[in-house]
Amino acid sequence: MNNPLSLVLLLPGLISLYFVIRGDAEKAFLRVYLPALLLLPAYYSCRLPHLLPITSAEAAMIPLAIAVMIRPPSGWRFCRLDLWVLLYMVSLSISELLHERVMNDGIMLVLSGILSMLFPYIIGRLLIEPKLRLPTTKVFVTLILFLIPFGLYEYRMGFNPYAIIGPKLLGIIPTWGLQIRGGRARVATSFSDAELAGIAFTVILTLNWWLVQINKMDRGKESRLGKWLSKLESKHIPGIILLALLLLTQSRGPFLGAALAYAILLIPKFKNTKLASIVIASILIVGALGIHAYLQKYTSGPITYDGTMSEQQASAAYRRLLLENYAPIIQEGGWLGWSYLSHPVVGNQVSIDNQFLLVQLGQGRLGLIIFILIGIETFFRLIKFTWTFKRQEDLYFAFSLLAAMAAIWSTITTVYLGEQLPQITFLLLGWSQSLQEGVSDQNQSLATTSQAKFSFKRVFA
Repeated sequence: MNNPLSLVLLLPGLISLYFVIRGDAEKAFLRVYLPALLLLPAYYSCRLPHLLPITSAEAAMIPLAIAVMIRPPSGWRFCRLDLWVLLYMVSLSISELLHERVMNDGIMLVLSGILSMLFPYIIGRLLIEPKLRLPTTKVFVTLILFLIPFGLYEYRMGFNPYAIIGPKLLGIIPTWGLQIRGGRARVATSFSDAELAGIAFTVILTLNWWLVQINKMDRGKESRLGKWLSKLESKHIPGIILLALLLLTQSRGPFLGAALAYAILLIPKFKNTKLASIVIASILIVGALGIHAYLQKYTSGPITYDGTMSEQQASAAYRRLLLENYAPIIQEGGWLGWSYLSHPVVGNQVSIDNQFLLVQLGQGRLGLIIFILIGIETFFRLIKFTWTFKRQEDLYFAFSLLAAMAAIWSTITTVYLGEQLPQITFLLLGWSQSLQEGVSDQNQSLATTSQAKFSFKRVFA
């Protein structure tokens, strides 16, 4: 066990369990799980003897996931993405248990995968829609505002505050160092890595866009955002703050992901959204081909650190060489891969900054195919919603999630899916499959059909 003071990190799990037993799973999700997920780094964990390290978010999530699995909502139906996610976990388990050099490491990685991917997917799939859609989005946006002091301190002082708090209060040694670009610190806040932080800020920017639309719809009547958040959104303050945090990460991958998300969010502004979708998709494909050609030229040649190649150019070249150098190893790994800890390492390229490459190394061709199917199914489902939803706020939210997923799936070609990002991603994956169109009324409420209602109070009373 690490420092005994780290036991305090398990407290959210006990609070979450208390809420769930009382029948207030919604409170456990909104007031315990999401704050722990977004405000505490993933390396803030407690490891009990013979068990894997547990973060506060994972501790809070376990009672929630078990609760919704015991009694899923009455309107729940099995979908294809449920199958792909289950098969992905099976693929992970087979690769780890068969190929990890140390069996205990393989078992721990499988359990970690359940906590970081399967359980968040279940919660997103069964808990949020339709009643918690607005509260969940509000919590995502408002919690990030608490990271402003951390981001400003990190940028100004060149040191992540979490790397100070962890060792002094909890005896936790930081697993991430400060990243510098252009002589300035790259802001990471609670997400440890600047690239991962950029993805998180982009995702929350897309969710904030939906809150802006809700605030406009509520103009002239009582705002569902609440008095203070409504005022902030009317002046676009949360969006400006999130954009500033994104820029301070100095991460080009998330910048491109944010640009892609912005293009998608333009679509619902057109009268004919289907035609606009086709036009913008065509423009994006042409743009992607152009960017690919530019990057091929930009990263050509060997990596040098003698001043002839900038740090940004060397970083991009490193990612190109990853694909080239690991190609033979991937081929040799076959259908089940090498496992995540035991795969061979080429030269000094220990960091695999491409999630698709990492999945193929760890889980082989089978894992990569299933991972791609997860993405295809998600986009198919969300595009279907954007073409069928008639109620404006539901249509806007479908586009918001589509933009968020597009930003994630485009950016993980330049970074691995680490820290809190697996939980955020799989939570959104589950959420995207359970969207429901509400019933329009004069108040533009989020009322839904009685079939979709689900109360934990009835279950655990």
